[in-house]
Amino acid sequence: MRITTKLHTHQRGATLIVVLILLLLITVVGVIAIRTALTSLNIATNSQIGQLLLQTGDTPTNQFLNASSYDVLRASDVVIGAAKLDTPGKEYVFCYKPTSNLQLAATFDATVLIPPAKNDAFDTKATIDSTQTNRSGFCNLEQDFGSAREAVVTQVAVRIPTDAENASAGAFLERGSDQSAGSIVQNSKGESTRVRITTTSIMPNYSSANLSDVQKDCIGDGSSVGYINDALDSEVAGTTGKKTVADCLAGYGIPVNVQVQEMILRRLDEEVSAPTS
Repeated sequence: MRITTKLHTHQRGATLIVVLILLLLITVVGVIAIRTALTSLNIATNSQIGQLLLQTGDTPTNQFLNASSYDVLRASDVVIGAAKLDTPGKEYVFCYKPTSNLQLAATFDATVLIPPAKNDAFDTKATIDSTQTNRSGFCNLEQDFGSAREAVVTQVAVRIPTDAENASAGAFLERGSDQSAGSIVQNSKGESTRVRITTTSIMPNYSSANLSDVQKDCIGDGSSVGYINDALDSEVAGTTGKKTVADCLAGYGIPVNVQVQEMILRRLDEEVSAPTS
């Protein structure tokens, strides 16, 4: 009886160890499964965010390229026309608000920024044009969403590049084009303007800080000015480059997508009949 009792006790102890090992294995497998699921979720979420930002950033430039005529774009009360009439290099900034029909941005919906000088420090902010003090062009990160989904805010900057002034004649003509094709005498006149549009699509709800603080630091509001959007020109970037709105937002953990579109606005007036005296 004593031997049987001792054997029975030993068997109960072995069962406990086996059960504990099985529980440990199940726990490890469960943790791995959860981590795999979370990783897959993060990948899917990042992909969805990237696609949403990309598509939203495409919309304003497509609006300029496809939904507008030359005469509309060069009008002085539209940002491109206003930038064309102003000193090259300034940024005409507006918030893309398709829900309120502010798609092409009239000048009263835009804020004019003067970028920092070439030799200024990397983190130098922009300044407001003293002759045009309007501040309504800054996107409000807490309410200026592009759709009822309230996910993405899109800031647009229109700029006449300064490096275009140093380009050689015909540098921006379409390959193989000839504006005087078919003419025997000089009977046509062409006019072209190089325009650069920078769209910054933002998902502010991922911010690691208070959005009002981010607004003041990165973009600007009624009492502050943020960074420039377009730092591509050498006269702005200098040797160290310049901090942009996108750089600032990324520092707060906010997903950002930046798209740059250059286009040539070209008008060709052709003489079709002899002028009257």
